[in-house]
Amino acid sequence: MGYFNTVGSELRKSWWNALVVVVFTICRLLFGWDWFKAGWEKVTTEHWLSNGKFNSGGLIQGMVKNIQHSHGTDPLHLNNLLVWFANHIFLNMGGLVDFLVVAFEMLIGIFVFFGFGFVWAMLVAIFLNLQYIAAGSANNFGYLVTDIVWIKFPSYASLIGFDGYIRYRRGQNLVGPAGPASRKLFSDSDEGGTVRPGGRGAVKA
Repeated sequence: MGYFNTVGSELRKSWWNALVVVVFTICRLLFGWDWFKAGWEKVTTEHWLSNGKFNSGGLIQGMVKNIQHSHGTDPLHLNNLLVWFANHIFLNMGGLVDFLVVAFEMLIGIFVFFGFGFVWAMLVAIFLNLQYIAAGSANNFGYLVTDIVWIKFPSYASLIGFDGYIRYRRGQNLVGPAGPASRKLFSDSDEGGTVRPGGRGAVKA
């Protein structure tokens, strides 16, 4: 049984899982394209890498200002740590920071769109969205919520993608917690199909 047939069989077990996978997949494609487009436009339209300006400098300074004027407890002093990094590292590496912002936005878009390295892509997306929100970009709040939901249910969002195919090849659960599935893949030299538990013997599908 091939990958797509196995995915179809898995989704037919639960209409709710099927609905979640379909919705998450469509949203993932839109989400990935939007991330890639954001980075691409910074290169082609806004000319971040060729205009000789420190384009992300204003965002970083805005983030520092907002953090310094924030109220509330910070027992681990994470705000102070972020401000220190911004003032002593980020603001002194203008060209590199601009390149990293563009590169990470485009890479997040590619990885998310194709469902590859999905959890790692979400972690980087969360980091960037937190910086954007701290700099005053309120429209990134929706992205941050999406990141958090998807990092909680990555197997549903990336089932129809490279991560799902890799889990299939490894004989792991396609959805839900990671681990060996109730099926076992045959090697290329065997007859093919899957093995499912069935009492004393095994049933080949």
